[in-house]
Amino acid sequence: MSGAPGRLAVRASRGDVEAFAKLVREHSGLVHRVARRMLGVEDAQDASQEVWSRVWNSIKGFRGESSFPTWLHAITVNTCLSLRKKESLRERHAARDGTAYLTGLPEPPGGEDDPEAVALSAERREEIRAALEHVRPEHRAAMVLRHMEGLSYAEIAAVLKIPDGTAKGWASRGRAAMLGVLTREPQPGGTSRGDAA
Repeated sequence: MSGAPGRLAVRASRGDVEAFAKLVREHSGLVHRVARRMLGVEDAQDASQEVWSRVWNSIKGFRGESSFPTWLHAITVNTCLSLRKKESLRERHAARDGTAYLTGLPEPPGGEDDPEAVALSAERREEIRAALEHVRPEHRAAMVLRHMEGLSYAEIAAVLKIPDGTAKGWASRGRAAMLGVLTREPQPGGTSRGDAA
């Protein structure tokens, strides 16, 4: 194990609350950023709290076999996938009830003060949100880790507990699925070519 995060994690695993608090302070940005990109702005805070609760409950099992950030990415992604699955069930129930349940679009890095976020029109944000809904959760996770978090395929494989080649394939398929939806030509009546009638 190398680096301060690993040493802090080992101290936290022995019940050192101050070490755990320092881990939270140092890595809360990473957790919130991944949660925001996977679940959307509205759900990111609740997801982040759930992640840190799971980290505290699991920290005794941290052995330093992987780096702390890789271990934290794994818990964050798994928490988001679990919450997304629950959300999908709610959406299905809401659709049966005739109501719509929409998740917020992940914001670009930098938040509201980011000129890129300000320049992104509401219409474009809705297009991207809708496109992300067409990406399978595991492909979206790999895409976020690769194209937004900058992890290597080996790191993604460790986080998602899949082979390197699968990590590469999932990230590629996620990106292709999102771009495929974004580049469809709208048809009369507001549907895109290839949409089910």
